[in-house]
Amino acid sequence: MKSIYFVCTRPALFLCMLAVSLPVMAMSSSPEDEPVSPELTRDKQYKDRNPEEDARTALDKGDLRLLGFALRATVVPGIAAVDRQSMIDTCGVRLIKGFGDVIRSDKQATAMQQAHEYAERYNAVVSKNCLMK
Repeated sequence: MKSIYFVCTRPALFLCMLAVSLPVMAMSSSPEDEPVSPELTRDKQYKDRNPEEDARTALDKGDLRLLGFALRATVVPGIAAVDRQSMIDTCGVRLIKGFGDVIRSDKQATAMQQAHEYAERYNAVVSKNCLMK
């Protein structure tokens, strides 16, 4: 863990001391931040996969984690932004590796769109089951 260091001024000394003592957690330190299995990377086409069937297989194994992308913020397709953090806290998230904020080609854009649609349909199945538990 890292700590925040900055110069404190006298009027806000108490708040500065409080902030300095608070740990800063990087997104990658989350236990849920483990990569999705190798077959679910951008090199594998998502258009031929059945996300509902894959979700049911994961649920049968007891895996309630949603699929997401580590962009500037964690994106969890199919989950409203206002519900995202509570769903991540409740269900967990597996990050699909190999995608980022910068898209450099049409092929990469297509792969990202396919992965996003796959994750949206996958998350629709998993989120219902996660909330019932």
